[in-house]
Amino acid sequence: MKNAIFLIVTLLCFSVQFASSQTPEEKKLIDVIRLETESFRKGDTTTWKTLFVHDDKLSLGYTMNGYTINLMGWESILKDMALRISYRTGPSKYTILKQHNYNIRLSDQMASMIYDQEVAAPAKDSLPSGFTREFRTLVKEDGKWKITSLQTLDTLSFTSTKPVYVENVLNAMGYSFVNEKKWDQAIAIFKFNVSMFPKAWNTYDSLGEAYAKSGNKALAIENYNKSVELNPKNDNGIKVLKELKNP
Repeated sequence: MKNAIFLIVTLLCFSVQFASSQTPEEKKLIDVIRLETESFRKGDTTTWKTLFVHDDKLSLGYTMNGYTINLMGWESILKDMALRISYRTGPSKYTILKQHNYNIRLSDQMASMIYDQEVAAPAKDSLPSGFTREFRTLVKEDGKWKITSLQTLDTLSFTSTKPVYVENVLNAMGYSFVNEKKWDQAIAIFKFNVSMFPKAWNTYDSLGEAYAKSGNKALAIENYNKSVELNPKNDNGIKVLKELKNP
């Protein structure tokens, strides 16, 4: 217990020391990256857009166990992010945001940042807490710091056994086979995911898609029906069902 108390006190002292030693420019950088995250979570695209360099060199990457996405250029990133925000029915349900352990390298016109980010949604059992390692590169444009590279590493996905992470990893693995048109392997993985998480609507949606692409319309309809039954707001599933039933 004494060791634990000593460790907590040491960490608190370090945090206070870091906060007090921040330069004005470092404080501006921290404010920018926090505002970027908060504006995205709130669906405030107007503010979000002002925080990026709008050119073809802008890059965005997200990596988790079994899944990665890499985008280049303002237009493609704007399209992807606008689509993600449009999926929501309101602001993000994650109400707690912590960014800490900053490692900042700074020059007059460029800065790089590495930090840890935590999100949580108290009293919402279906939403797991998140922990990511974040990487940002920023440049000065008209005297203001703007993001030119955003990279996220979902560290929990590599170690957590929480159902949501396991389900996502299996789903991503299945789609790796779908992308290579290896239908038997994809179906086997999606079927296993369904057996692991029989109440998760997305597992049936993915299995239905694999069956549809492999030419098995009957089983595709069966699994899309189950997906929509579990999630009546699965608009994509509803749309595909209509297409399958009325070709």
